[in-house]
Amino acid sequence: MDATLKADTALTKRYSHHDLMMANAIGVIPLLQELTGLESNTTAEKRLEAIRKRQQILNRLLVASTQISGIAAELDCEGERADRLATYLDQYDSQRIRRLTLFSIIIGAATTVATTLIQSDNTSKVVGISGGVIGAGFGGLAAFSSSRTIHLSHQRNLLTDIWQQNQHSSVYPPFVWYVLNEKVFSNSNEYSISHNIRQRWLNFVLNDSSPEDQALYFGQGGDYKADDFHARANMLNQLQSSVRSINQDLHSLTLALAQ
Repeated sequence: MDATLKADTALTKRYSHHDLMMANAIGVIPLLQELTGLESNTTAEKRLEAIRKRQQILNRLLVASTQISGIAAELDCEGERADRLATYLDQYDSQRIRRLTLFSIIIGAATTVATTLIQSDNTSKVVGISGGVIGAGFGGLAAFSSSRTIHLSHQRNLLTDIWQQNQHSSVYPPFVWYVLNEKVFSNSNEYSISHNIRQRWLNFVLNDSSPEDQALYFGQGGDYKADDFHARANMLNQLQSSVRSINQDLHSLTLALAQ
């Protein structure tokens, strides 16, 4: 790629290095070279050929944009599903806590009434202690989250290749995977987008996760608790945002082509 650009200064004068890297990602460098040569010719035939070349490039850009939209939509769908399942388990846990709290209040009230009505001092003490223990038990149970789970299978796991930093992906389109793994497309140019995504997961989502949690998130599925679904949705949404941002690079190349 670099050797090609050094040999063709006409491209480097018109397009930025970033735009040319995007052009290389979608495979239109040869078309850009042909277009640049045709644009310097003013004959009607060459102008018509230049229009054809430009349309071919725009078609490639459209295909690339469609691939981005497709994988982003899949990420959005998976993230939404994880969010809905997390919400369901959260609501179940909230209802459980309300029931246990209500039972604790009822038992406390009943114990108070019973100890007031019972004449025997010893019996009153036994009832009071028993009621207090039972009420505290219900209150204590309410303080703990439910262990309820939902089984989720994801044979096509969109998180796996990012986590494992695989060189090739069977899930992402080659163009998208190339951009995610080329350092030049990240803000710092020091690490790839996929590397930065993985680091954000480690720092802000998985900082206290166990190997079992990681096997759940990045494997083929398993039994998810509410917090697990929240973590999965968070990672999918972060990844979706990064994938959608590739469209900005495509837009930059499109604008340069139109000049």
